[in-house]
Amino acid sequence: MTLPIIRSRGIEAYCSDLVVDENTWAYLLSVAGYQTAVKGIIASILEYQTITLIANGSYEYINRTAETYSVHYQKLPSGLYQGTILPKMALPNYEESKDAFLILAENNSSARALFFDHLEQKTEIPLHRDWSDWLWKVFTEGSWLTPLNTLNGGYKGFLVAIYEDDLKDAIATAIMNKTYEIMRCFEKGGTHADEQS
Repeated sequence: MTLPIIRSRGIEAYCSDLVVDENTWAYLLSVAGYQTAVKGIIASILEYQTITLIANGSYEYINRTAETYSVHYQKLPSGLYQGTILPKMALPNYEESKDAFLILAENNSSARALFFDHLEQKTEIPLHRDWSDWLWKVFTEGSWLTPLNTLNGGYKGFLVAIYEDDLKDAIATAIMNKTYEIMRCFEKGGTHADEQS
């Protein structure tokens, strides 16, 4: 499999992963090639220069987000370099962003697990792991969870906004309506009833 070419200001390398939003802002970018080319592409996007992805004969113009990025470089066994950038809001324990986070995962089940872990860490609301699927549904239906586009690679991305008051209201309404996904953790003899008391 041939990786698509990514270019900026006359420099080119290969793109192994690229996840963007509807405005083609990069939320995950991984490039490989010669060290100077990799660092040049990464520097271009960090300096708000547009980079171009050429895949299947079409061009995509990629820009950086306003988020603070984490940058990682590594030397590959082949002697080439790989550079990866992702917003710090995707990192666990990132304290700067309390009302949003980013999930990058290889499949939906790991995305859902990361979703719950990030949400539990970011909010003051007591949450139960049994609510994970219900919370995913609430966030999706409320447009608080936005799927991103994978232009290359195997990662899926999701931007998540936290509206704490609305989340409290959704949980309170679910409890009042005795929604099964919420109430099952309180059932006597249930697997988690003793943990909650």
